[in-house]
Amino acid sequence: MSNTHDELAKSVMGFIRSEMQDKTVEFTMDTPLDGVKIDSIDVIHVIFKVEEEYGATVDMAPDAKFATVGDFVNALIAFIPADKKAEA
Repeated sequence: MSNTHDELAKSVMGFIRSEMQDKTVEFTMDTPLDGVKIDSIDVIHVIFKVEEEYGATVDMAPDAKFATVGDFVNALIAFIPADKKAEA
């Protein structure tokens, strides 16, 4: 089944929310990533969820930096195999 970019983004944002320490924080694609308050182990859990859910192999540089939630989400979506994505 193929997913649109918006559907994938919503799913990945859900994975991030599930790892957030403070679930009451509202966040969007434009929210600064450091405002979400997840630590490095939580980021690893998000990556594992993306890999498991979409059959992706995330090979991100350990020192990768992302300014916003959207930057991180889009970086993860880039690793999702084409057959899991809808054509734009």
